[in-house]
Amino acid sequence: MLSLRLLGSCLVMAVLQLASMAADAQSATRPRVRLPSGPVRSVILNHCVSCHGIDDYAFHALDRAGWQQLLDVPHKQQRGVQLEPADEALLLDYLTETFGTESVPFPRNYIAREISEFFNNADARVFLQRTCTECHELRVFEHRKDANGWRALVLDMRERGARLSDQNVEKLVEWLARVRGINPVD
Repeated sequence: MLSLRLLGSCLVMAVLQLASMAADAQSATRPRVRLPSGPVRSVILNHCVSCHGIDDYAFHALDRAGWQQLLDVPHKQQRGVQLEPADEALLLDYLTETFGTESVPFPRNYIAREISEFFNNADARVFLQRTCTECHELRVFEHRKDANGWRALVLDMRERGARLSDQNVEKLVEWLARVRGINPVD
């Protein structure tokens, strides 16, 4: 009888552990990195964000030599990025301090959250106008993508600074896929 009770307790613990792991997996999203203040902010804005958002930094936990290699190979050698030595030192100081070996790299997988609220056409257009035009003109109506294509674009925009909650990411992706998808329902 005692062994059955122990077995039952072990099963309950295992189920709780699996549920906890599933909840952790569901909470994985893009990291949210705040643009730093001070001189390094200008370096990042002038040399980094035209190709990728600053959230990409959080996917790494590197020492100074690792960050230097990441700057040298894909950025300087492959893309021709040119940094003044003082700007490079500022950037390396920031990256090493903020995303050094003591930090925990953010997981690379985004898990789409299930939504129960959806945009109607009018609300979606207002949301797009308010959110997207902070940085550029509205261009979504020039494209057609499936949900995964829209999700990649919307997450990229969030990575570049668009203020979008996970809930609004998924509401926008659902609406764009429905209205500007491969087989839209207009």
